[in-house]
Amino acid sequence: MINQLKYVAGLLVVAILIYSALWYTAAFQAEKHVKATFSQWRDSGLLIEHGKIEHGGFPYRITVSVKDFTFATRAEGLKLAADKFMLISHLWTPNHWIINASGVTGGLAAGATTFRDGFLHGSYKLHDNGKILIVINSRGVDDFTLLRLMGQEGPKLKTWELAFWLDDPSAKPEGGLYGSRFLNFKISGAAADTKLVLTGGVSGPIVRDWRKDMLANWRDQGGLIELDTLTAKGANGAVTGNASITLDDKFRPLGSASLTLTGAPNLTGLIQGFGVQPDVTPRDTGPASVMLQNGTLSLNGRQIATLKPVLD
Repeated sequence: MINQLKYVAGLLVVAILIYSALWYTAAFQAEKHVKATFSQWRDSGLLIEHGKIEHGGFPYRITVSVKDFTFATRAEGLKLAADKFMLISHLWTPNHWIINASGVTGGLAAGATTFRDGFLHGSYKLHDNGKILIVINSRGVDDFTLLRLMGQEGPKLKTWELAFWLDDPSAKPEGGLYGSRFLNFKISGAAADTKLVLTGGVSGPIVRDWRKDMLANWRDQGGLIELDTLTAKGANGAVTGNASITLDDKFRPLGSASLTLTGAPNLTGLIQGFGVQPDVTPRDTGPASVMLQNGTLSLNGRQIATLKPVLD
């Protein structure tokens, strides 16, 4: 009996030693990978700043924490900063990481959209087929402020979530006018009495910064934003439909949308949410055809707004 107990105890000690060795190897590799990724981003022209990087979480979790982090493109097409963020995983989930960040600020399109948040939660998962799924939300919006949205004052959100599926942009379809999708997305949010859900994707070469040369290359190489579904519901009605948008030679939105309007939806608020200030108040109902061309937005053949370039 004593010998059996010694045998079991020996096995436990060996198992603990093996697990500890595996944990420390994985933790050091995770920290090393984060540092290498930051170096690669710098080499590609991104602005990366950070303070102390360290691993932890033994024995249950593997964590890598980064203090005073800043990520930005040169022309501020995207800028993110956090007082601290932590990556969290386990030995048995090497392709799935949870991201928690505190003291977060961010901006898109050279400040056209900006926000700040006390705590941001995210998830990164690499699937067996090579696709990457990223989901981001605020885990409560009491400390979240959307300062600007598409150049307009941001609404006060009740809830929001962003989901992105990344594909290999080097894969090109045979024939066709537009490139293959490198990004699929789902955007959902609620403000006041309005709920909005957008699903779609972005085709063409990746836009790595908010510059005319890169936007022109994206446009000229088949760049397209497709809204497969657009659903906006409010107290007085709803808007559903789909849209396709690119840029014209003056970097103004160019495309079309097919919508169905029920009840008396607040179209003015929806249009403003996309960064456009209507010249008139649209009151259409039923099927609606939207055209974006020559710097104007038309609803059922009637001009209702002027479109500005997405950058000066």
